[in-house]
Amino acid sequence: MLAILALILFILILAVGGDRGAVSVMALTGNIAVLSLSVFLLAGGHSPLIITILAGGVISYITLIKQNGKNVKTEAAFLATAIVMLILLFGVYGVIWDSKSGGLNEIQAMQEDVMYYYNVDIHINMLHIAVCICLLSTLGAVLDTTLSITSSVYEVAAHRKDLSRKELCHSGLQIGREIIGTTINTLLFAYLGESMLLFAYLKTGKFTLATIINSKFLFQDVAVMLFGGIACLLAVPTASVCIADFIRPKETISLAGEKQNKN
Repeated sequence: MLAILALILFILILAVGGDRGAVSVMALTGNIAVLSLSVFLLAGGHSPLIITILAGGVISYITLIKQNGKNVKTEAAFLATAIVMLILLFGVYGVIWDSKSGGLNEIQAMQEDVMYYYNVDIHINMLHIAVCICLLSTLGAVLDTTLSITSSVYEVAAHRKDLSRKELCHSGLQIGREIIGTTINTLLFAYLGESMLLFAYLKTGKFTLATIINSKFLFQDVAVMLFGGIACLLAVPTASVCIADFIRPKETISLAGEKQNKN
């Protein structure tokens, strides 16, 4: 069944996207390969944080530059993504390390297959794994936000060459205000949607509100959702500044060339 659904997805991508769809399929395949390799390296005992940084950089390169081409928009989006994820790394690391929220939560730990069949002593720092999960879960939304901002500001600059760097930044912020609401809603429903069965289980099990609020499983899900929203909010001004800095020198050269042609 999974193979059939995957085949339908690929056919629709190729039918709707055409050549761009084919490039998207190759980029998706490359990202899956990177994530799979990361899992094997993590299982081999290598540093989770280093692997996450390298995997995030490769995924960003594939998604932005390999899929959309090397240009001002994708380079600015790549730089903005790197800055946001670096800031987020310190925030995520501090919160998860202070809360000790890594590893299996209460629901996962009580499952019979975990208790009787699996060895939980795997000699991997689960706090580092929790940081990696949060960062990689957030990366996709950040990539989408930064590229949306840089592409939009680039189009504005292409039609309004008289705009200053400050005005381009302001345009990026205005565009970000328009899209950030739907982005936050997408993150919210994505995380809450996959937790609906869990909440139904908690309701059936008669867990108290105090137990749920102080539980690790609630903290893990909500933390990822909140960090995703924070990262997207940081991505808007960061991407606006980056694309403005990338455009202005190219714009100046272009205007100088136009003057020479007129003369």
